[in-house]
Amino acid sequence: MRKIISILLFFVLILSGCTKQEEKTSESTLPKEPKTLQTLQDSILTIMAKIDLMPSVNNAIETRDKLIEISFQKEKELASLSEDRLPEKDKLKTPEDIEKDKVKLSTHIMDTCIYPSLLVEDIENINKLEKDPLKFKLEEYWLDVNKDLVDIHKEWNNLQASMSTISADPEQIKNFETNLNALTDSIGQYNIFDSLVYCNNMTKYLSSFRQYFKTFTNNDINVAKYSVRKAVLLCDMENYEEALTTINNLSELLNSKAETYSKEKEKFTKLKYAIQSLQKSIESKNLKLVQINAPIVISNLNEFIQKGTS
Repeated sequence: MRKIISILLFFVLILSGCTKQEEKTSESTLPKEPKTLQTLQDSILTIMAKIDLMPSVNNAIETRDKLIEISFQKEKELASLSEDRLPEKDKLKTPEDIEKDKVKLSTHIMDTCIYPSLLVEDIENINKLEKDPLKFKLEEYWLDVNKDLVDIHKEWNNLQASMSTISADPEQIKNFETNLNALTDSIGQYNIFDSLVYCNNMTKYLSSFRQYFKTFTNNDINVAKYSVRKAVLLCDMENYEEALTTINNLSELLNSKAETYSKEKEKFTKLKYAIQSLQKSIESKNLKLVQINAPIVISNLNEFIQKGTS
């Protein structure tokens, strides 16, 4: 009897070993994640930031234009007091002249929804937005967004080519394209909020594509960040109930994988407390607090974005 059991156990071990070997082989045969996937994700987050900043850009331009108008009127008044107008080199700058040159986007950030959460992604093209010289018209900023949109379409085309050899879910591809087309229409109508929603949805589908590639990115974290941004957008719509459900689901997902982060207990505890603060902000229906706490959660999630940290 023992001999029979030993033989059966032997075969079980062999089969188990084969299964593990097959899993390893399966993982090792996955193609390397194409650079265009991360490039596309960064481009989508960047265009989100640019769109969300439109009210702030408009405010800064209007402030500068008012100062220019005041300066022009004062110059006319001074010119009318004398027969000859002073040469350009002898003109004294008015206080408004000096101030209009100081008008920066960074001092006029207002009515943003998701921008603070995007800043903590530490993407170069987002970081420099506040530092760029102020353009003359709001239309120039929308033209810039449209150029970015064309690039996103091109990058999506490149990613599709990279995925031609894998069996990606056709439904996920269709969903991505549906949101990209909706984003294109929304930007054409200067619809800020809808554009943010479509962009965020696209990041979710990009995350689903990562499962087909060998990647060093912890994709659970990318999905978690999508959920945080979704919750902020829902709160901006005053849909606090769904926002809370979204964050509760996120909390449950991360707690179910706590063992994965056992080597980083302090970081994981910090993340849990950040999520709890966000949950309380949503429960109290305090949008301002939500917009403060959401970036903190994303910042903590970033500490686990590379697989090597978990």
